[in-house]
Amino acid sequence: MSLSTFQQTSYRILGAFTNRHLEPEDLSETLQEARIPVRSEAYVATALAATLIALLANTLIAAFAAFVLLPGLGVPTTHPLALAGLIATPILLTLTVYLILITSPKSKARSRGKDIDEHLPYALNYISAMASAGVPIREIFQSLAGQTMYGEVANEARAIAKDMHLGIDGRHALERASQRTPSENLSQVMQGAITTLTSGGNLQSYFSSKAERYAFQNRQDQKQFVEVMGLMAETYVTAAVAGPLFLIVMMAIMAMLGGGDPTILQMIVYLVLPVANLGFAYGLAAMTPEV
Repeated sequence: MSLSTFQQTSYRILGAFTNRHLEPEDLSETLQEARIPVRSEAYVATALAATLIALLANTLIAAFAAFVLLPGLGVPTTHPLALAGLIATPILLTLTVYLILITSPKSKARSRGKDIDEHLPYALNYISAMASAGVPIREIFQSLAGQTMYGEVANEARAIAKDMHLGIDGRHALERASQRTPSENLSQVMQGAITTLTSGGNLQSYFSSKAERYAFQNRQDQKQFVEVMGLMAETYVTAAVAGPLFLIVMMAIMAMLGGGDPTILQMIVYLVLPVANLGFAYGLAAMTPEV
């Protein structure tokens, strides 16, 4: 995949600096696992260029706030808190941009690995069924590549099929796949398949046994997830339903008796409750596996 104009310009200007000081080769394996078709040197140079642009934009915004916004509101820019905010905010925002860009491949690779692990038992059943019918390994992975229901496993199969189409034999294609996949489970499956191919073993039996193993592991993970959901439900009822409700009733009674602060009651209703519910909703969404 060719680089965009921005990536080319960034690498041309900052490539030498990143190669000398930022050790971009550490990202090579992660970029492969994340399926980001960019060399590590170009990726780091692009991230650095975007960070410098963010620094410039944040500095201009801080300057606007210092010379236009704050004086218009009657806030002196020489105030220690205002001065600290004007200096720290652009730096923190710029560092955040850089960290997000640099850690994005790792995050994407981790997401791909999780997706592969979730779909692997079903994909192995598919491979086992085709192997039992005597279908050659190259055609198995070509067929699996077209089955989008298997998520990222289909993309891994597409890469294997592409290697074989380019003339790489099955053993080396599987070895390349085991090295670049972000899923430890799939890497182990590929290594076992290489051993089976080399020793002349039965691929159908091998993939069938692996499918049963990972299906059992998947059931155990789902059982554990249900138990965690039960604990989360109890925590939610206590922390986000019963607890705030008790506080609301207590604060309302105290307000009627003239001894309570209505501001605290408003904070519970308009701040604590929404934040607690959003926090639980986000946590459940992040924890829920794809079935």
